[in-house]
Amino acid sequence: MADVDIIINSRTYRISCKDGEEERIKLLSSKIDNEVKLLANKIGQLGEARMILLATLVLLDKFDENQDKMEEIIKQTANKIESVVSTINVKREK
Repeated sequence: MADVDIIINSRTYRISCKDGEEERIKLLSSKIDNEVKLLANKIGQLGEARMILLATLVLLDKFDENQDKMEEIIKQTANKIESVVSTINVKREK
């Protein structure tokens, strides 16, 4: 196990993670920190736990929304591929 120091809302936290995941943890924590800063600029400081909780909820909401969009794009792409394959098969049969 590795330990990595992250900073969120100007406070340092030590997080344990699997060896080799340190950079990923730093990247993810910087996204939380950025969201906390955006929220603090909009609504002010509400306390550390609430700020981190709100930031995490906002990020998860964005993730969920993007996941839905990606699923729709995959469905549309699959339909287009099926249409192309169907057109090719019809031309081969002639």
